[in-house]
Amino acid sequence: MCGIFGISDNKDSSKLTYVGLFTLQHRGQESAGMAIDSKNGIQYYNGMGLVSEVFSNDMFQSFRGSSAIGHVRYSTTGSSNVNNAQPLFFNSYLGQTAIAHNGNLTNADALRAKLQKQGAIFQTSTDSEVIIHLMAKYHGRTIEDTIADNLHKLEGAYSFLFLAPGKLIGARDPNGIRTLFLGKLGKSYILSSETCAIEVVGGKVVREVEPGEIVVIEKGKIKFKKFAKAKETARCVFEQVYFARPDSVFSGRTVQSARYDIGRLLAKEIKNVKADIVSGVPDSGTAYALGFSEESGLPYKTVFMRNRYTGRSFIQPDQKLREFTAHLKLAPIRDAIKGKTIILIDDSLVRGTTSKKIIGNLKKAGAKKIIMLIGSPPITNSCYYGIDTPTRKELIATKLKIEGIRKFINADALHYLSLENLIKACGYGKDKDFCTACFTGKYPTKVSKLQTKTVNDK
Repeated sequence: MCGIFGISDNKDSSKLTYVGLFTLQHRGQESAGMAIDSKNGIQYYNGMGLVSEVFSNDMFQSFRGSSAIGHVRYSTTGSSNVNNAQPLFFNSYLGQTAIAHNGNLTNADALRAKLQKQGAIFQTSTDSEVIIHLMAKYHGRTIEDTIADNLHKLEGAYSFLFLAPGKLIGARDPNGIRTLFLGKLGKSYILSSETCAIEVVGGKVVREVEPGEIVVIEKGKIKFKKFAKAKETARCVFEQVYFARPDSVFSGRTVQSARYDIGRLLAKEIKNVKADIVSGVPDSGTAYALGFSEESGLPYKTVFMRNRYTGRSFIQPDQKLREFTAHLKLAPIRDAIKGKTIILIDDSLVRGTTSKKIIGNLKKAGAKKIIMLIGSPPITNSCYYGIDTPTRKELIATKLKIEGIRKFINADALHYLSLENLIKACGYGKDKDFCTACFTGKYPTKVSKLQTKTVNDK
C-alpha cells in the first residue's frame, strides 16, 4: 500500500504535492518522491524516509513546475532502498514520463521474465517498472493510447499517475481494488489515493475515478476514457478497517463513521458481556471502541499512552531493546486499568504476537481481565494486492482455532467481527462490492503460482 498525489496547472504544484504527500504519510513511510513538469522538462527527486525528511524548503526554490506527481512508499514488492523509490522516470520514444503506482501486480513476475527474454533491462526490483517496459515496447500514437493499450495486460491492483510534458494522467484497475479520487482546486485538477489530501490542500472532491478508467488532464481540460470493461468491483475492505485516514470519504461517508459502525456491530454481536470499561488499541481501534461504548452503554476510557515518535523512522533496536518495543509505543495508564475487566478492541489480529504483548502489559499494570474484540474476521490468507500481510503459514488463524488464539494471546475471551457485519459497516448497508480475499481466500484476479509461494519480496 502506497500513497499517490498529483496536481495539474498550478504554479505551486510542488508545494501542494508536498502537502498532499504529507497528508498521505500514513500510507507509506519508507520513501518519498516527486516529479514536476518544469520548463526544462520532467524533473524528479526521490529519497528514503518521511516526506519532511526527504524534501527541504530550499529545494522548492528551484523545484518548480506547472504540474506534479508524488509518491510515499510502503514496500510490498521490491526491497526497501532508494532505487525502488518513486516516482520512476524514463525517457523513450514517447518522450519523458514519470510514474507513481499504488498497489501490486499479480502477474509482474511473468511479465518481467518475458520482457527480459526480449532484451529489457530492469533497473529496480519493484513491480511498477513492468508498465514502463511494456509502454516502451508496445507504444501507440499518444502516451494515453499507449497506457490504455498496455494496462489491460496487467493483473492485480493498481492506481497509476503518469506525468509527461503538458499532461497528467491517472488510471485505476478494472476491479477498483485500489482507490483513486479526482478533485478540483480553482482551475487545477487533483488526483489522490484519498479524499483527505484533496481537502487539506484546499480542493473539493469531484468523484472517484471509476474502475478501468483513464483520466487525462491537458491544458486545463479533462477527458475520461475506459481502457477495460468494469468487472465486478472489489474495493479493498482493509482501507476502511485500517489503512485510510479517518477523515477520508468512501461511498459518501467518512472512514471514521465506518469504524464507529464496526464498534456498534461488535456490541450487538456480544450482548450482555460483563466488563467495567471499553478501550481501543490506538489509532484505528479507538473509533471501534467509541462505537462499542455508544451501543453498549459501557464507559470508554483510554488505557494507553501512545508514543507517536516510534514510527518506521525510529532507529531499529538491538535484541535487548526489541523486548521494549511494544511498551515504547503503548504504555499502560495504571489508574485506568487496575482491577478492571477491560474490553479491548483492535482492527485486526495477524500473527498474534503484538496482541500478546499488549495484553501482557495490561495485566502487569493490574487489569483483572481482558476481553479482546477484533473489528474484522480472522485473516486466513495472504494479500497479493498491496497489504503487507505475512505468508499464509505465518498467519495465526491458519494454525489455530479461536480458542487456541485466545490462549496464545492470553486473553480471557476473544471475539472476531463477522464478515457480514464488516461489509455492512464499510458499505453502509448498500455497497457490498469489496475484496475480502484475506478473510475468504476468494481472489478477484488471477494470482501466479510463484507469487503464492513467495508472497512478496519484503
